[in-house]
Amino acid sequence: MKTVTFPVRGMTCASCVNHVEKALKGVAGVQDATVNLAMEEARVSYDGVSEEALSRAVSAAGYALVTEGAVETPVDDPLIELRLRMTLAVVLAAPLLVDMLPWLPFHLSPWLQLGLSMAVVFYAGRGIFAGAFAQAAQGRTSLDTLVALGAFTAWAFGLAEWVWPAQPLDPGLARHLSFETAAGLVAFLLVGRYLEAKARTRAAESLRGLLRLAPPTATWLPPAEIGGGEKEVPVGDLNIGDLVRVKPGMAIPADGTVVEGYAEIQTTLFNGEPLPVPKGPGDPVIAGTLVHGTPITVRVEATGRNTFLSRMASVVAQAQASRPPLQDLADKVSAVFVPTILVLALLTLAGWWFTKGSFAEAWRPAVTVLVVACPCALGLATPLAMSMALGTAARRGMVVKDLASFEALGRLTDLAFDKTGTITKGQPVVQQVQVLGDMSEEDILAIAGALEQDSVHPIARGIRNAAPRHSRSEVYEFKTQAGGLSGKVRGRHYRLGSVDFLGIETPPLREGTTVVGLAEDEKLQGLIHLADERRPDVLLVLRALENDDLTLHLWSGDREEPVKATAEAMSLKGWKSGCSPEGKSEALKALKAEGKVVGFVGDGVNDAMVLAKSDCGIAVKGAETARSAAGLHLVRDGFEPILIARRLSRRTALVIRESLLRS
Repeated sequence: MKTVTFPVRGMTCASCVNHVEKALKGVAGVQDATVNLAMEEARVSYDGVSEEALSRAVSAAGYALVTEGAVETPVDDPLIELRLRMTLAVVLAAPLLVDMLPWLPFHLSPWLQLGLSMAVVFYAGRGIFAGAFAQAAQGRTSLDTLVALGAFTAWAFGLAEWVWPAQPLDPGLARHLSFETAAGLVAFLLVGRYLEAKARTRAAESLRGLLRLAPPTATWLPPAEIGGGEKEVPVGDLNIGDLVRVKPGMAIPADGTVVEGYAEIQTTLFNGEPLPVPKGPGDPVIAGTLVHGTPITVRVEATGRNTFLSRMASVVAQAQASRPPLQDLADKVSAVFVPTILVLALLTLAGWWFTKGSFAEAWRPAVTVLVVACPCALGLATPLAMSMALGTAARRGMVVKDLASFEALGRLTDLAFDKTGTITKGQPVVQQVQVLGDMSEEDILAIAGALEQDSVHPIARGIRNAAPRHSRSEVYEFKTQAGGLSGKVRGRHYRLGSVDFLGIETPPLREGTTVVGLAEDEKLQGLIHLADERRPDVLLVLRALENDDLTLHLWSGDREEPVKATAEAMSLKGWKSGCSPEGKSEALKALKAEGKVVGFVGDGVNDAMVLAKSDCGIAVKGAETARSAAGLHLVRDGFEPILIARRLSRRTALVIRESLLRS
């Protein structure tokens, strides 16, 4: 059994996903098939089946499966083409709609009405007709079927009104015809299609951004028998067992194990630890994490789709491929609605023809049934409601990427938060300087800031931000080691680092902080206490969320002490520390098993899995790595937009349901 991901072309809506999945699962030997509309991909698990057989099955369903070695004809960006067709339809349909106003001093000539409507219906809207024909060829109907029939019959009826008018008209007067109905219908539907496609494109791009956390190239160490030395190679060329050299400030190119060197690895985005973690020979490392301190040599243990980042992206993609509840409702309604309307239109035509004895008189009522029943709400309720939500929520500080997450926000019973970078700012700051020698607090910070002036370590940034800016000094004989560094400043030799690095007895340390000591030779001059600050509005917003009937949780990959301290400060009883991405997902699964509707607020790659699997994932401001998984993005500091969007979510869901019922 093997699993392969194939690009799929021709999908435009959630119904297409069902058709492609059904076609693939209908092939003997296919164990499972999952289609992602956002990424335009199909992940197929199969055995004993040729790729050609899979391609034929998808082609028979009206779509295209791109197999390995297949040559695709280069095409323009489909979003650009859709935007052009939408713009053309709106611009050309506008005069026809305005022409309906009875108080206008002039009206368009029938020839102009005919030309504008033909351009909108048969050029801009050709994709709708293509979709309807493809569905008809498979013996199926969809919203495209009803829209295409409604638009065409409205246009044909307008032509009939002009060519064979029921009543003679003064040749000097312009005649208002029914062309605007067909043009308006196509224009409105294309607006909805464009909004939906734009949202899919953003989702796909953010998912690719998750994979770009790993560097594109690696410093490969070839075996001695083929020359040794170092060679820059694409990450895709690495094989399991290869050795790679990773220098300070660089990202690790593939999952592996350290075989030489000691360094601190910045893993905040993956496990929530605000500070780098020491790693040495035998310790595992993952692609995308940053190296601080000294170079290390890593043996590659996983490449390609088997890396942590790729597995995380796969989970996110599968979650994005899931269908929103409101879309399921729309599909269920349309599955019955479309054939019912077609039957009613035929019955209307037959009934009027039989009773009146005239096809001309029977034509108008039948067309009216099709046009009036044309599912504007079914086709446009979701994307247009999303559009309104996007605008309103964005003005209030939240960007809506996924309507399903936005709809779930109003129904949440539980909301969990990550700690580092979410509840807190994710950047250690100096809380206290403990003087133990003959130096002042200002001098301790000045010397420490000088020693850390070229470091990208989070602790270094915190110390530099607290150090007096006017007292920077030159550093000589600078050395960096695992756990600390040393150098001469103002003619004296200093060491700066952890208590273990200094090897000097210290007074009792303050709980909940990270401590860095400064020693002059073997004399301890002082201790610098750093901690990750909480966001300023967090307490007020959390209390307001609790008052809105939400149960709050804190799930973090950080150590127990800081997590416990944060939870107690915010009066949160439900907290978990040391959570891996899988651990957070298990906590989420347990709550959902109890029937809870659960949301999660996070900022890192370690949160991507739980953000994707939660009913409502929310990424905080600046958390680019979490955006691929989260359906909602905070675009300003603070959590107040969550409160506002929760109320907006309830109103939007009500509007969509009312629109579906009115269809």
